Amino acid sequence: MGRYWFKVVTRPGEGLGFRLAGVAVEEVEEGEVAERFTALLADPSLGVLAVEEEVLGRVPEPLLERIGREGFPVLLPFSLPRRWGEVGRGEEYVAALIRRAIGYHVKIQR
Repeated sequence: MGRYWFKVVTRPGEGLGFRLAGVAVEEVEEGEVAERFTALLADPSLGVLAVEEEVLGRVPEPLLERIGREGFPVLLPFSLPRRWGEVGRGEEYVAALIRRAIGYHVKIQR
């Protein structure tokens, strides 16, 4: 098994913080979501794809079904806070992924 990598997908202008942390970022315009996701899914070394929820909502259903069938890459939706002090959503989904992977419910605390 080869080396797998992690990538973050955001809307334009929202990837700076991830880049500063050393993460590969794909900033996707609204009209190019299908094309860019098709290209991302063609890369066999992609292991985890963290996708901002608003971008994920624009991914065509057949692409999401393909990821669901193949189970790879692992999709990790997240939301960015829109105001100072706001906490991002998505904890329930992450907990469900962990529960599915290890068969045990994990409570995520801040």
